[in-house]
Amino acid sequence: MDADALGIVREMFAHIDTNIPRDVTSQSEYARELFDRLALDGGRVSALDDPSYRKTRIDELGTWTGDPWGSPTYGLDASTTRPLEFNNGLIVDTAYAKIGVAGANADKRIEDSGTIETVVYLADSESTLHPQQFETDHVSGEVVQFPSTNRSATLSKSVATAAQGLAESSHVAANVDAFDGVLFIDGAVYPLGVLYWVLLDKVGRTTPVGTWEKPDEIVRNYIDVIDTQYEKGFPVVGVVKTSTISQLLDALDDKLAENDVVGERGTTPDVPWTRDHQFIAEVLRDESLEHLTYTSWFVHEQAPVNGEAFELLEPYRDDLSHGAPADYRRAFFYVRLPKTGGVLRVETPQLMIADAETRDELQYKVLKEIAQTQDVPRAVKRADRIARVSPENRDTIRDFLTTADYAYDYNWDGRWNDIEQSPETQFQQ
Repeated sequence: MDADALGIVREMFAHIDTNIPRDVTSQSEYARELFDRLALDGGRVSALDDPSYRKTRIDELGTWTGDPWGSPTYGLDASTTRPLEFNNGLIVDTAYAKIGVAGANADKRIEDSGTIETVVYLADSESTLHPQQFETDHVSGEVVQFPSTNRSATLSKSVATAAQGLAESSHVAANVDAFDGVLFIDGAVYPLGVLYWVLLDKVGRTTPVGTWEKPDEIVRNYIDVIDTQYEKGFPVVGVVKTSTISQLLDALDDKLAENDVVGERGTTPDVPWTRDHQFIAEVLRDESLEHLTYTSWFVHEQAPVNGEAFELLEPYRDDLSHGAPADYRRAFFYVRLPKTGGVLRVETPQLMIADAETRDELQYKVLKEIAQTQDVPRAVKRADRIARVSPENRDTIRDFLTTADYAYDYNWDGRWNDIEQSPETQFQQ
């Protein structure tokens, strides 16, 4: 921008600044008042205890000795090339999954192995593409065909979702018997994009599930891992770093309306945030760099799909070894990182924290891991590092394919893509 343009923008932001009703301090106070209302009935999120937010010194967490699970810990992550599109209509995404191990004297041999899944979409009847498996001493690979489907602006995203879900679920399912500690997953504790396909199929919508067995395979892999870890007495924990969901806020809206809560102006209080992470960042705001701030536990009861509400694992009721789908609901709490102000959502299947003592122990276990790095747990950081597909890797992989021209995407930041996307294609994670 030139000086005149920047001057106009400065005036615009000054106008915005003077018309925002609450400054930073009062916004945080307002958020905490509303946070307390999460104890009310209604909505699809329930508090497992009285809603609370706390702070604990980082050095106290780092030396906590009540850890019933100890060392080592395991981390699961998969990195992808992002969808590669070619001018003949071909879409390819390759995902590489690894398990990282953290802990003194931990056996890290499991880190040597990896799983690669390449998902391919090409709607050309003359194509001779077919599923194929590849293997070396340490790495297994598979080429998988994405089923024929209608053209969609989200097709590339669906290919990527399948590649990552297949790589992560296959790799962790193949290695879970060797785990002797807590498993941390980089992201949600379930493959939510794939589960949404399953639930949409249940209400009669067209999804890859109707003609493809791979989504079921992905979900069943995750269920097997959770059941195996539960039987061994080791939790499975998902750590979500960034998210656009509004589950907590939607529940808060419902609770305020259903309980006739009246604010200072005689109307239902405003809930101005658009994402849970924004709201919780205000609730947990703290100036100290020596403390972690965090919330109590909540549980997300049902997933809204096409106007109906479902338990997330309802289609797999007969595959669950340790209870009903309600027992496998996602329980979660939030942690604010003091140096960056970033917020992490930590989640686990509810059956892993069935009693208050275990809830406290697992929360302190996770907080101790976060305190040691002031970021995600070390096993997750390690998995992320050893599974990373760099931009250079991506360019090299793209150039391996010589029979079609790469379709350069000058709109890689997606500025115009969402005008073609239906709201139903966006599943809250």
